[in-house]
Amino acid sequence: MAEQSTNKDIIDDHIDDHVDKEIQECFSKENPKCFFLFAGAGSGKTKSLIDTLTFLDKTYGKSLLINNKQIAVITYTNAACDEISRRLQYKPVFSVSTIHSFLWELVKNYQEDIREWVKQSVVTDIEELKKKQAKGRPGKTFDKRADEIQQKTKRLDKINTIKKFSYNPNGDNTGMDSLSHNEVVKMSTEFIMKEPTMQDILATKYPILLIDESQDTKKELVDALLIVCEKYKGKFTVGMFGDMMQRIYNDGKDNLDGCIPTDWEKPRKVMNHRSAVRIVNLANSIRKTVDKQEQKPRSDAEQGFVRLFIANTHADKDTVERNVASMMAKDSGDDKWNDETEYKSLILEHHMAASRFGFSDLYQPLNASGKFDTALREGSITELSTLFNIVSPLKNAYQNKDEFEIARIIKKYSPLVKRGVFLTETEDQTKTLQKADEAVEQLMKLWEGGKDPLCLGVIRAIKETKLFEMGDRTDNILEEYTEGEDEKVTALREALSVSFSELERYSDYVTGNTRFATHQGIKGLEYPRVMVIMDDAQARGFLFSYEKLFGAKAKTDTDIKNEREGKDTSITRTARLFYVVCTRAQKSLAVVAYTENVSSVKETALSNGWFSEEEIYTL
Repeated sequence: MAEQSTNKDIIDDHIDDHVDKEIQECFSKENPKCFFLFAGAGSGKTKSLIDTLTFLDKTYGKSLLINNKQIAVITYTNAACDEISRRLQYKPVFSVSTIHSFLWELVKNYQEDIREWVKQSVVTDIEELKKKQAKGRPGKTFDKRADEIQQKTKRLDKINTIKKFSYNPNGDNTGMDSLSHNEVVKMSTEFIMKEPTMQDILATKYPILLIDESQDTKKELVDALLIVCEKYKGKFTVGMFGDMMQRIYNDGKDNLDGCIPTDWEKPRKVMNHRSAVRIVNLANSIRKTVDKQEQKPRSDAEQGFVRLFIANTHADKDTVERNVASMMAKDSGDDKWNDETEYKSLILEHHMAASRFGFSDLYQPLNASGKFDTALREGSITELSTLFNIVSPLKNAYQNKDEFEIARIIKKYSPLVKRGVFLTETEDQTKTLQKADEAVEQLMKLWEGGKDPLCLGVIRAIKETKLFEMGDRTDNILEEYTEGEDEKVTALREALSVSFSELERYSDYVTGNTRFATHQGIKGLEYPRVMVIMDDAQARGFLFSYEKLFGAKAKTDTDIKNEREGKDTSITRTARLFYVVCTRAQKSLAVVAYTENVSSVKETALSNGWFSEEEIYTL
């Protein structure tokens, strides 16, 4: 095991103070430089980002605004954007956005260029699909390809009639005029890489561009930015903040730190301000298998607790995890482990939370369709978000007899009482309001006597009363299945055939109001108590394998080949993910491993120095 830090006198809590100064020097007028900041878990990466931006505002803010320029900040999630914007007091000199939003803002006005790119892209897709179809055999895959060819051909026929292409970075983008998330990234980065005009627009509009979580930034964007940095050296400064050990998505750039040009500055932070000593030592021992970087705990960090619980794959998961929480409370002397609202359970995939928290029947058809991805993870599918953002609060207000809240929701969202209706469709506002009240009463009858209506029934009632707008797909969703219909409609119809309470459980999950979160979804977050659940059998995926990482399963031939060629393997990917989830914990950490091979998991945990004998329980 890693040696534990006990001598507080030799720990300098200010060891990283010089880093922010080094970053600021990169923005000198005489010798501006791009930089890559290495910042491990809990090292204060976000603080350095905010401090840098505050410095830039004071130094260059006024002159940038006068010249209609901004400092761009790209981060990974909408939540991170909101937090950074809030901490920067929403100052107009900053443009804070996700990758997708940033790229779309850059290219959205170039509609004819977009049209030509989409046209060529669709033509290429059709050609490739037809080649595969010519070699394919009849079956599900064959039929699915035929549908794809038909849909893309239909889209190609209509491209020239589209007046304006649209894109919603936070939605599921329906309609012929809508671009997908992947299309926006691919198209925009190609424009940046190949079009001098676009490069000039980027460098002129955003002379300073800072990227948070750069290890997971789309590889295409990184490649494009490196080209612009070289071309506009001294006029376009890029700063990347990240840690390659925390790279957990496949669309990030391999070996990013090795691709950084030699003339870039590479400051490094070594202090972990977040976690207890024992958790920092565990993180260091995990890193030893990948890159041997080490962090130091703070001099005032508490000792902390880590435990590994090994259970059989076929054990009852709920019982195991309740027992683990109880044992953690006893070992750590922290009774908050006995309250499930006081610790975070990290599962590998969303469907594991769906199973544990009871929204599988809603989640599975949407996930299986493969058509919703980001929108499903973030809760932004139009029909679902309308139900849980508008109807659920209305139902709660009605049941609580909160007339003021009911009126607020109806006034804000219902087309029945919109100002235009008053002015053009009726002169009797009393009748209009009465109609809205009757629509509310009709909808609320669905919950009468403690009933739990199906979501489809709720949507049908909304359509009949015209109480809210539900989106263009509503009619199709409420009809019977027809052959050849949009796969999204089919998946939504099945998903919305569940009870409204199941939808509300899904809503609680995607808005972070349960104890569950995914291993990938908690990047950048921290919690006093963390339970990491490793369950390959339930995960169904192939990108990560805790069983291989812990020696319970042998490496595949592909693993061995990739290892030999210096490429990423499922084991190195899982080691990075394991590091990320363990370093979310501030005080205490429970790792729960479900396995067919208990002895191998224990042996690997001991031999790697991750856990000591007294820290391991077999259940």
